[in-house]
Amino acid sequence: MAIKRFFLLLAMFALCLSLTFAQDDEVELLEEALHDEAELHFEEAERLSGAELAQEAGGLNFFIDLSGDEPRFIQRLFWERANYVLRYEVAIEKLEQGEFVEVQRFNTDEASAEVSLAHGRYRFAVEVYDLFDELSFVTAWREFDVFQALQPSLANFYPRAFYLDEDERWEISLSGENLLPESEYFLVHDNARISPQTHFSQGTNARLVFSPASLVPGNYSIYVRNPGGLHDLLGEFTIGNRKPFDLNISIGYAPIVPLYGYLFRDGSLDAPFSGNFYPLGAVARISFLPFKRAWGNLGIEVSGSFSIFKQERDFYTTNARFINAHLSFLYQKYFFRRKFSVNAHIGGGITLIQDFFYEYDAGASTKGVSSQYPSGIGGFYFSVFFTRMFYISAGADFIHIITPSQDGTMPGIVRPFAAAGVQF
Repeated sequence: MAIKRFFLLLAMFALCLSLTFAQDDEVELLEEALHDEAELHFEEAERLSGAELAQEAGGLNFFIDLSGDEPRFIQRLFWERANYVLRYEVAIEKLEQGEFVEVQRFNTDEASAEVSLAHGRYRFAVEVYDLFDELSFVTAWREFDVFQALQPSLANFYPRAFYLDEDERWEISLSGENLLPESEYFLVHDNARISPQTHFSQGTNARLVFSPASLVPGNYSIYVRNPGGLHDLLGEFTIGNRKPFDLNISIGYAPIVPLYGYLFRDGSLDAPFSGNFYPLGAVARISFLPFKRAWGNLGIEVSGSFSIFKQERDFYTTNARFINAHLSFLYQKYFFRRKFSVNAHIGGGITLIQDFFYEYDAGASTKGVSSQYPSGIGGFYFSVFFTRMFYISAGADFIHIITPSQDGTMPGIVRPFAAAGVQF
């Protein structure tokens, strides 16, 4: 019986010894794994940086806590998560009088931390502790800046509106507080916003300069946002027109200057249409401009002209009445506070040759012939406004007449003109 007990005790001792060695082996394996993991993540941890890792994590590096009486800025710090880690100890130091001084030290089991720091220059490092709460490695110090967040305030602005059909300066002057060179400004309306081309801010005032191409009619609020996200809003600011459209009517003198081609040719006689000048003529225009923007106005123009042709040749004279009617697309741009405008148009229409006949020196005449042809028109003219309603204009139109001739004789003319008009 004693022998059996001896062998039983010996077996239990051997079992305990084997378990002890096995545990030691597991501890060694775990320590090796921790060491290898530390080596693997040390290189990545060297990249530790508040702003950079915040961006790598796909988030902002701060947010604003509005739960209290005043907004409180919370900064986020991120770092690479390591395996077999019990905790991280984060040390934060602030630069004061040329030296970094520790201001915070805390533990966390997450690979990130949220802190609320005053503005200044900081650096932080992370101590990584393994599952046995032993220091595994320490990251290098990484520096970052916390900028002071100032609440902007808008008190007033001038002018109260941009009038696209009158103004030529697209600037807004603001007064308020904490209007910084780093501030962002917008004109906002629902989901739309207009950014200034540039701005000049000096703390209590700012000047916003806009590109005319960016201005769209509507009622807007002026929005300012400072670094950190604090903002203010003031309105309303209007972009529009004094009048919804312009209607211009003018009439004037318009001679005809032929450039090339023939009005009529046959085997023995022709009516050359070049090298001559026909002084008797008039022109009338009606333009309608409903699309008015800072970069110019768009609309349509109807023009009509009447001229008398009479040309003496060697033994005969040609006579005719020359009528043109055209519809054109019109572009108009004002200058000098609507005192002067530049106008350009292009379109098409019809040209009528009425009662065209030859009158011979011997006294006989041919029977009058009338015909009509399609024609194209393009022109350019200036207008000078003496008042808001009355103006004079001068310019020239080019007209190409599309006749059935196949030998390059289709005529073209220039129609200079001077006119007086009224705008409604």
